[in-house]
Amino acid sequence: MVGDHPILFRGLTFDAGSGRPMPATDHRPVLVERTDEDFVQAFLEELGSDEGRKRLARTVRNAGERAQGLKLHQPVHRSFHLAVFEAACDTFGEPRLDPSRIESCGLVVRRLGASAGRSESWMKRGGEVRGWVPLADAREQDRDPNPARRGAAYPAGHPELEALLENTLGAPEPLEESVSLLFVAPPHVCAAARRTILYGLVPVSSSEAVSGEAAQATRYEEDELREMLAPYFSANTGVSLEGVANKRYSIRYADELRADPTLSGGALSQAEQRLEQFALMLRKLVSVFNAFEHAGLRAALNRIPCEHGAAPQKRPLGDVLAEAVEVFVLEKPDKTFLMPRSWPRLSASDVSTLVRAASDASATRLGSLLPRRRRFDPSSDRYEVRGFIRVRRDDGCPPALVWSAPSQPFEIAAWYENGKLPPVQVALPPVTPSNVKKFLPNVAFQVPGNIFNLISSNKPKDFLEQKARQGAGGLDWICGFNIPIITLCAFIVLSIFLALFNLLFWWLPFIKICIPLPRRAAARPPSFP
Repeated sequence: MVGDHPILFRGLTFDAGSGRPMPATDHRPVLVERTDEDFVQAFLEELGSDEGRKRLARTVRNAGERAQGLKLHQPVHRSFHLAVFEAACDTFGEPRLDPSRIESCGLVVRRLGASAGRSESWMKRGGEVRGWVPLADAREQDRDPNPARRGAAYPAGHPELEALLENTLGAPEPLEESVSLLFVAPPHVCAAARRTILYGLVPVSSSEAVSGEAAQATRYEEDELREMLAPYFSANTGVSLEGVANKRYSIRYADELRADPTLSGGALSQAEQRLEQFALMLRKLVSVFNAFEHAGLRAALNRIPCEHGAAPQKRPLGDVLAEAVEVFVLEKPDKTFLMPRSWPRLSASDVSTLVRAASDASATRLGSLLPRRRRFDPSSDRYEVRGFIRVRRDDGCPPALVWSAPSQPFEIAAWYENGKLPPVQVALPPVTPSNVKKFLPNVAFQVPGNIFNLISSNKPKDFLEQKARQGAGGLDWICGFNIPIITLCAFIVLSIFLALFNLLFWWLPFIKICIPLPRRAAARPPSFP
């Protein structure tokens, strides 16, 4: 057994001519891309022979050299990436490390921060995901991912002194870094390569998302809020209601404006514009701020008096706008709304109060609509891989933690980008009068009675002319369809719309490529594994 001595943990690459394993340049982890169905088994088989390692060399994405623009594909592209390492003794001849001395191992993916030399770790605490947390210095970057194995925050050589230092200086939060598994290659593979080889799948996609208080951190900036609230809720900014003030409107307010005998020409055009802006402001209050369900913002609006109804009557602005929403946003046919006599002027204090309430209201709305930030969002970030091993010691002390160097930085290809493999082929059925009876329903929808009656009692023209009648209740129905035929219909509709939108985007030559299928390929029956 090798005694206690320094350990080398570094990337392992392969010579394309001879298949000989060799350390990677700068000892960086080596990333290989696999597109096999059983990619781990294929990788291990190639590791076990010179000829296999020659083939394996062609899958290396980087071998430690400077790799500009390195981008890794996701599993959705049917590509998988493995990080490859070797463990050796840092003594004369660099003999391989006995695998039995490896107590545990793993790899981490870290995000590169905005500051040079800084990286961020994906952290958890007590099952709650905290997200990307910056690592302050080299000491934090090389600490054990498991907080239970880190030892004292301030090593002093004595437990009581260490506890006293933690109580005085404050103990760091025990965050746990997300770790992926590393595996030691089977003994016969390591023996054939004469190396102790470790490998692990590099995670480049994850459904893991920030949870708890960290997930609620998304808010609009104050200047964004003021811009969204302008001009109706700006300090000392007057909003004119000329032409529409103190007049009653229903959901057909556009027709009612044009029928107003007091408006014509330019005055009519300005009145239409003012009413549309008023309706837009109401939609924003409802959609962005949920203003009339949020108690704080509703109360802030109600502190502002509004001249509404017969003079000199004034009402709380929030209550007035809530009535306007029923007409201009909810479009209730049995409701009408009397416009205010004038729009109130707001002070700087009024606006500040509204902005604070709008910030809370919009944060609640954002929290209910925005997806939680996932581990690998957004796709423009850059990442690096580091591996580690814990090596058993001969002196009975806890295992020694040995880190690899970081890999070359890489980006993660977005799901919609092309991968290395051809696209998935979906065969559309040939439809002829002779075989149409073969396409029996193979999926069924349960349709509520009112929806079924809505569809069956109206013609397509009725929907276009807004004359469709609501469906009455009744029996629920089961409607069966054939999925291949649905796919064929969708393909035809898609082709039509692609051609229409081509007038705007000029994308047709790039996103729809049709080539004739060779006869032999068309006649070949499908094969199954």
